[in-house]
Amino acid sequence: MRSRGLGSQLLDLLFPPRCQVCRSFSADPLCETCRGESLFIAERRCPCCGTPLRDRAPESLPGALCADCRDGRWISGARSVGLHTGALRTAMIAYKFHSRTRIAPTFAEMIGDVARREVGGARPGLPLDRCRALLPVPLHPKRRAWRGFDQAEMLCRGLAEPLGLPVWTDALARIRETQPQTQVPGPLRRANVRGAFEARKPWRLKGASLILVDDVMTTGSTLEECARVLKYAGAASVYALTVTRAVPSWLVDADAHPGGVADA
Repeated sequence: MRSRGLGSQLLDLLFPPRCQVCRSFSADPLCETCRGESLFIAERRCPCCGTPLRDRAPESLPGALCADCRDGRWISGARSVGLHTGALRTAMIAYKFHSRTRIAPTFAEMIGDVARREVGGARPGLPLDRCRALLPVPLHPKRRAWRGFDQAEMLCRGLAEPLGLPVWTDALARIRETQPQTQVPGPLRRANVRGAFEARKPWRLKGASLILVDDVMTTGSTLEECARVLKYAGAASVYALTVTRAVPSWLVDADAHPGGVADA
């Protein structure tokens, strides 16, 4: 047995691993109970951006796009594991703001499962087999120094081997420090990130299909701005993968119905 493995076992004996959400003893950073209380996104979703759709709504018809995608997007397609509520939201806050990075491999595994389900599927959204690289949505250097790690890059590192794709951390840079999107009203978020990113090494991007990776998709403004910059630099398509996405306005009682859109 490798010494690292033995050391990990000894640490587990001294400090038994816990769920990063409820803090119960669990080998899994997101225990079975907390997974059961998470809202995973099911098949009834927009074929482009992946947002959950209401029953009996016009956009819920097979192949129909949600209103935002009908208006046009820079993002070519997006998928998320679940909604930013309940246990998944708590887990994400613990990861980003309390440095509980032990949950990062679990998040990466969840994202990878979602991405692989797209391969060979009948619906558009994420042609994984045609994508060239994973790109983390970059933090500003000051924000990275304050946090101590880059949460999107860490997710990318966990996805690289399972998806068989390289991670390009030098293809996109954040060149302007912005106010955190969570502190900006929804209608102003696009303006907040306008001009905040810069594509690098355009010769590498030309004609490529790329996958942006981030932690949360709220209004999608940050992903849209990244996709716009990458496409202007020559990328053919830009897709996105996130752990969570904002709860749709029609699903205001999501916390009260943890199985409402769950199917994954």
